[in-house]
Amino acid sequence: MSEWHAIVVEGHESAVRAFVAGFLADRGLDSSAVMLGDDVGLEHESLGERLRALLRGGHHVVLAPAPLADPLVDAIARAAGELGLRVAERRPIRQASFAYTAEVFSREVAGAIRAAVGALPAGVRFESHAEHEEARTEHAGVELYAPVHDYVYRTNARAVGPLDGVLAVRDRLHEIEAVTTTPLHLDGVSA
Repeated sequence: MSEWHAIVVEGHESAVRAFVAGFLADRGLDSSAVMLGDDVGLEHESLGERLRALLRGGHHVVLAPAPLADPLVDAIARAAGELGLRVAERRPIRQASFAYTAEVFSREVAGAIRAAVGALPAGVRFESHAEHEEARTEHAGVELYAPVHDYVYRTNARAVGPLDGVLAVRDRLHEIEAVTTTPLHLDGVSA
């Protein structure tokens, strides 16, 4: 797992996206090498901060691995005047987190959830994790949308760890329709 940096760029979203895409293309890198916070479900700041950002054209969090952070910041600084972009802040990300919940009535879906969180990437851990399973034979054969089910699986957890590992777990869970996740939170940044 590599170190990542959060780079806050002021400017219009389309300009930020185009600049990052060009930056990656010039280096022959895959478009997933750098991510925008909006694309990975990064939590939003307060309403007041969002309104101030709108007045300035917006600000966007760009998540970049450490080897690309310096070159990206330098490239934005060189093109700032032409594109109306400015790096407002840059901080290393120490860890990220998100929470999820699910209530399902299918053993197959419960198995998919367990598989998605069963083998966590290196450094990712659960700060809290609960699951409860009920099988009621007296309700066997009850249909999916009935008020009573013969099987119920409930789970909730908070995953914490390195950004790339936490994103991998979150992506696996997003593939399961019954799982609800909270926005991605950058828990701490090292100075």
